[in-house]
Amino acid sequence: MNGILIAVEGIDGSGKSTFVRYLEDKLKKEGHRVVRIATREIEKESIFQAVIDGYTLDCHSPAYMFFFQVLHAHKADCAKRALKEGKIVVADRWDLSFFVYHENFGFFTKEPNELREGVSRLAFGELRPHLGIYLDVSAGKVLDRRTRRGEIISNLEAERKFYTKVAVDYRLLAQRHGWTIVNANDEFEQVWRTVWKLVQEVVK
Repeated sequence: MNGILIAVEGIDGSGKSTFVRYLEDKLKKEGHRVVRIATREIEKESIFQAVIDGYTLDCHSPAYMFFFQVLHAHKADCAKRALKEGKIVVADRWDLSFFVYHENFGFFTKEPNELREGVSRLAFGELRPHLGIYLDVSAGKVLDRRTRRGEIISNLEAERKFYTKVAVDYRLLAQRHGWTIVNANDEFEQVWRTVWKLVQEVVK
């Protein structure tokens, strides 16, 4: 594969989707062929929801978990095709989020890590990002961003505990898998300069 895979991960509210869009636009302006990929296709969510509802899939069941791995596999296949064409693939999430969320929720929480790793390989194979960026942001910062957007948070303390736990798991996984951890608590422009510098180093 001649292309370059850049993946951005982070807890909800870390800014990853915004940075992925910025990267796509900036790289295209510089003349690169770029494909932006999300691990879930928002525009097709109704189809997936219809399957879940139609088969009454329990969100804690193995069927539910494997169903969404089909979607992950589809995104990995899209990335592979683009990489073979020599394009730069910018991914909004990759396999870190699979491990983080399935270690904390649903069927896979009760299973050994070897099973999670095996299921992940079914979807992603051995495809690893040339550059993996984890946007590290505090739970307080995320909650502040959500409230400024006008969201109503019914249980602030529960949400804080949730984000804190997930962020810790993300950091450990990012370190283990050799991802670059970027402090995303700073102002957007400062974080963007750091992210863009990292990207320039792999696409030059």
